[in-house]
Amino acid sequence: MKKSASVVLAATLVAGLVAGCTNSNNDKGSSASPSAEASPSASSPSNAGSSGDKITIRFAYNWTGADPKASYFEGKLKEYEAKHPEITFKFEATPGEEHRTKIKVDTTAGNLPDIFTYWLGPVNLKPLVDANEILDMDEYLSKSGTVKKEQYTDIAWSFFDIEGKKYGLPLEAFKGFFMANRELFQKYNLEYPKTYADLTEVAKVFNDNGIVPFSMGSKNGQPSHLFFSYLAYQFQDGFDDAQKIPQTYQYDTDAVRQAAQAVAQMKADGIFPSDTVANGDWGPQLSLYNEEKAAMVYEFPWMIGNVKQEIVDKSDLIDFPALEGSVVDPSSYTIGAVAMGLLINRKSFEDPAKQQALVDFADFINSDEVLGEVAKGGLFPAKQMELDPSTLSPLYAKAMEFTKNQNVWPHHESYVPDSNAYSVILSSLDELFAGFVSPDEYVSKTQKALDKAK
Repeated sequence: MKKSASVVLAATLVAGLVAGCTNSNNDKGSSASPSAEASPSASSPSNAGSSGDKITIRFAYNWTGADPKASYFEGKLKEYEAKHPEITFKFEATPGEEHRTKIKVDTTAGNLPDIFTYWLGPVNLKPLVDANEILDMDEYLSKSGTVKKEQYTDIAWSFFDIEGKKYGLPLEAFKGFFMANRELFQKYNLEYPKTYADLTEVAKVFNDNGIVPFSMGSKNGQPSHLFFSYLAYQFQDGFDDAQKIPQTYQYDTDAVRQAAQAVAQMKADGIFPSDTVANGDWGPQLSLYNEEKAAMVYEFPWMIGNVKQEIVDKSDLIDFPALEGSVVDPSSYTIGAVAMGLLINRKSFEDPAKQQALVDFADFINSDEVLGEVAKGGLFPAKQMELDPSTLSPLYAKAMEFTKNQNVWPHHESYVPDSNAYSVILSSLDELFAGFVSPDEYVSKTQKALDKAK
């Protein structure tokens, strides 16, 4: 019997999020460069518009390379390209975070693609909005024959809201989950930790046996920025304070200070890998767990397809232990939001020769057909739609089931309104997790960056 996994996700977002929240990260994936064979079209970028009766559409995306969603998504792109010989498609595929750099460079050069996937939230969208580069999605929705506003929750739309207008179409949602290697815990007669004291005892045993207790690193804030928010929200007013950042520009709060102190304590207690930078970013972080060199890990949907099946089979999803001084049950919430959206170049949309082709192509990207196919690679659709569980990976189903009753709270990146300030937060997290700065120095440095952004 079919069950709508995405409807469950949407319901959780409605229950757990506050309207007006935003998020940005997220298709982290791998930094591996895409091959010509992997990308649907190996053509070079072009600004060409119409040429006779044939038009050119440039589409930039980052579900490519080693991303588990790539083969499903790029397969659908090839099908669409074959069905529309009247259009010359320029597919520009850059993996993971390289895509963010590409879009920034294209924007500076006045060479923005016609349509592209991108992260959301003011830190990512506002520069494009201020430059009048991207389309208010109400204009697209008024032309679309299949995509309707009501197919997405108000919460999903809120992630793309800049001063009351929607500047992206919700595409990919996400929720975090903790995994533990059941066999490693059984081998050393250990129980899953419920308190921080439990965690330190577990860590001693694993460290004595050459196993990293918890694979968490930080390279340019990946994936530590998500984990840090998860820690901060355990403390008094942590989530409430984060939501106020767009108005207060206040990152220096009691909850953030307590979270920074918790990171330093975990570093000192040997909870993390000894080299958090080398084991930072998504690939190295998961690699330790995949190789059974780490007992626990914190993961997100975009990494589901990279977890070895034999590791999935011996893994349980667990709640992270409560920290000392915490007041919020860590099992009651998860870090999540809408991760990626589809953006349209305003000037391209206003070109009469391109407009209908862009509408049709955006309709295609957001169709049940495409999103359902890409879900096989770990996509959590932001759209309310029906998924066939038989087509999904076992870990996908586990994660959906485990998190279905948890509140879904966006991380701090969703609220910090200045990109330079958030860059400081990310780089400073590297220093904090590595032990290069103290908790006080971390908070002082990041707050100064926000003060400068006011």
